[in-house]
Amino acid sequence: MAVQPSHARRRLGVELRRLRTEAALTVDQVVQGLEWSRTKLIRIESAKVSLTRHDLLRLCRLYDADQDEVRRVEGWLDETNSFRWWQAYNHVITPTLEEFIALESQAVRIHTANIGVFPGLLQAPGYARAVFASGPHVPDPDVADALVELRVRRQKILDDEDVEIVATISAALLYAETGGREVLREQLWHVAAVMERPNVEVRVIPFSAQRVILTGGIVLFDFPEGIDPSVVYTEYEAGMDAKDSVIDVRRFRRLLNHLHDSALSPEDTGKCIATRLEEL
Repeated sequence: MAVQPSHARRRLGVELRRLRTEAALTVDQVVQGLEWSRTKLIRIESAKVSLTRHDLLRLCRLYDADQDEVRRVEGWLDETNSFRWWQAYNHVITPTLEEFIALESQAVRIHTANIGVFPGLLQAPGYARAVFASGPHVPDPDVADALVELRVRRQKILDDEDVEIVATISAALLYAETGGREVLREQLWHVAAVMERPNVEVRVIPFSAQRVILTGGIVLFDFPEGIDPSVVYTEYEAGMDAKDSVIDVRRFRRLLNHLHDSALSPEDTGKCIATRLEEL
């Protein structure tokens, strides 16, 4: 499975491609001027390889970039080498998950849908632990502890009211007693509390909804306009895949919107959860 390049490197590649385009230079013209191989520039712009500050400044001079533009791309270069909090968990996370978290931390809108489990950003600690324990590959207890801690730390993004979180879930999740009835009760109370945040919207797809088909989960990251292209992740039993082509993003956005429109309103979702809590 292909792993997404680091977010900072990806952003740097986008910026350098933009500067080259605005300078009206082709790839061939640039590599001839710098005496590089064509492959080297293509891999830099597609975030397949890193580059030195020396090479970065050579590109900026060739593109006649102004001081603000130079500072911006130097910042992204520094970012590619900086330590991020989730790197403390590198012993338990895959490169794909690491890149997922990096993108999640930069998004201004996160639209997710899942029918199998509550999305990670909505999971209470007990529920997260139960999800890991109930899977076909039960991790070492120390690994499980680290993964639960990682999931809880990711949820700090909910505190940023400038980040919009939209989650669509199946009504079946209100009944699936993953980890037992007490764990489910704690999870529903947790979701009800999260829904009080002004930047979080949760909707339940009722059992009566028609033509709602979803296998696994979907997470769509949107970034500030003009800053970065959107990225969609599809989740399944064996892991997750990233897709960032225009067609893929458009197709999955359409599916997420369909699921969202098929779900109950946030108000009715809240009532649904409250009713289920009374039953428990």
